[in-house]
Amino acid sequence: MFDLLPSRSRRILVCGHRGHVMDGHENTRPAFRRAAELGASLCEIDLRLTRDGRLVVFHDDILDDASTGTGLISRLDYVQIAQFRTKARNGLPIEGQPIELFEDVLSYCRDIGLGLIVEIKDKFEGTAYLEQVVDLLRSAGMLERVLISSFDYVVLRDIKRVAPAIRTMGINYHRLVDPAASARSATMDVMNTDYPQFAPDLAEGLHGAGIGVSHFVPRPEFFALRRDYGVDYFEKLDAYLRAGLIDMLVCDDVGWAVDFVASSGLAVARLDPSE
Repeated sequence: MFDLLPSRSRRILVCGHRGHVMDGHENTRPAFRRAAELGASLCEIDLRLTRDGRLVVFHDDILDDASTGTGLISRLDYVQIAQFRTKARNGLPIEGQPIELFEDVLSYCRDIGLGLIVEIKDKFEGTAYLEQVVDLLRSAGMLERVLISSFDYVVLRDIKRVAPAIRTMGINYHRLVDPAASARSATMDVMNTDYPQFAPDLAEGLHGAGIGVSHFVPRPEFFALRRDYGVDYFEKLDAYLRAGLIDMLVCDDVGWAVDFVASSGLAVARLDPSE
């Protein structure tokens, strides 16, 4: 299993959010491959369940905004979804890619040496959904190279009951009163906090409980105008990295993240400690 607290040894995991999507389509093989080429440790992907019980790698509950198809994924069979192709949300004329089954993405990322954060998006009752996820991870030999993530902390608690060895990450948009207590309640291994809610005391509390700290930041251009106005978040981010407060940096732009980590005097953590 890869280290979820690499900050202890001046390293950090870099995660491509849905792959490297600056010049490609999210949740597709080219985005994963490019992320790996740029030096990502992992990529984050999203799961959706089709009407006929297949798990596909796609962010939205509908096809309309990021593919050539239309309709709710939960009301379509995979054979219908498979005829569509992805499309760029920003309108770039990029060749569309297949909407792939989870098991095929697992095999591909395993073969290129890329770890995954698997975000469970759907609402469901019982444990059959989670058991299916775990079975596919085991079949692909990816159980130790994956974090299961969700905004739903009950899901994270329940998947640990299905597979105690699996590791999980809670997604957090808030400034929590006691982040470690929230993490412990869901038995999570990592907590991710999105910009701008990250704060040193949050990270210190999580680290004190032995819980990894992940931080999602928007694309670099989001900060450009703010820097012109005299607000430079990158100065804070550099200080956080140098202080060892962050174990994983998540961003759409993997190349930028890798370069920023290097400029802060850290090394990107590899999944294989021998590398």
